[in-house]
Amino acid sequence: MFQDEACLWKAFQQGDIRAFEVIYETHSSTLLAYGKRLCTDHHLVKDIVQDIFMEIWTRRRTLRDLHTIKYYLFKIMRNKLSRLHQKTAVLAGEGLWLDEDNQFTPSIEFLITQQETSSKQLAQLQNAIARLPGRQREAIMLAFYHDFSNDEIAGIMSINHQSVINHLNRALSALRDLFLKVPILALLLHYFL
Repeated sequence: MFQDEACLWKAFQQGDIRAFEVIYETHSSTLLAYGKRLCTDHHLVKDIVQDIFMEIWTRRRTLRDLHTIKYYLFKIMRNKLSRLHQKTAVLAGEGLWLDEDNQFTPSIEFLITQQETSSKQLAQLQNAIARLPGRQREAIMLAFYHDFSNDEIAGIMSINHQSVINHLNRALSALRDLFLKVPILALLLHYFL
């Protein structure tokens, strides 16, 4: 229906309700997941997501053209939570949720064994990521789970490009150091990162 994000956004700005529905359906769940990783109050995050979509709908005619819709929504979410954090200190370091992606299924026995091992390894990786300092953890999440570029991460986190690189390098270094002690986990880390 819409050729690309620019056309979708233009239609949305002009009041096309279907364009708004597409934006909501496409981005609400990832925006909610991002917010839940930053804030311990998940009900509050749900309210913020709804507020974001209500705000952009009511202000649609005055909004500028975008680089990407996802980037814009993530930036709004982070800004709202940062302002809230300054007032109430609700930001927290929750573990990241990783989706399992089983690619090998030669036998049922192997599958069961792999699933048990993978679940344990993913839990260990999640735990290690959760122990990273907040900015490093957020940079990792934005880069590897949401596929944002370093420039986009800099914009979302309101830091400069070099700071993003520094946060990512420090986080990856800490994770590598931890997982080099367990070789199979190093392979898992390499697979995901």
